[in-house]
Amino acid sequence: MSLFRKTRKKLHGILLDHPEDGAERCATCDASCCRGFPSVELTEQEYDKLQQLGAVRLEFTLNGHFYLLIENGCEFLAGNRCGIYEDRPSICRRFTCYDDSE
Repeated sequence: MSLFRKTRKKLHGILLDHPEDGAERCATCDASCCRGFPSVELTEQEYDKLQQLGAVRLEFTLNGHFYLLIENGCEFLAGNRCGIYEDRPSICRRFTCYDDSE
C-alpha cells in the first residue's frame, strides 16, 4: 500500500556520442533530465549563447569550466518542454533515457 509515496519509474540515462534531435525523443518525457541533475557542463560558446538568452543560473569556475545550474529544474524549462530547444547545449542534445520496464 502506497499512502505516502508516489511510485516513480526508474529511468536510465545515456550520453550519446553525437547529438540527436527529433521531437519523438521527448514526446512522452516528463523532463526528468532537466530536473534531476545539479548542473550541466557547457562550452564557452554555449555559456555565451545562454547568457544572451537571459540565463541567470550560469557558473564559471576557477578551473575554467562553464556550467548551467539546473538543480530543482532548468530555468529554461516550460512545463515539461525545453523553452530553448533549438539553442539547447550539446550535452542536452546528447542525453537520452529509457525506462527498464518497457
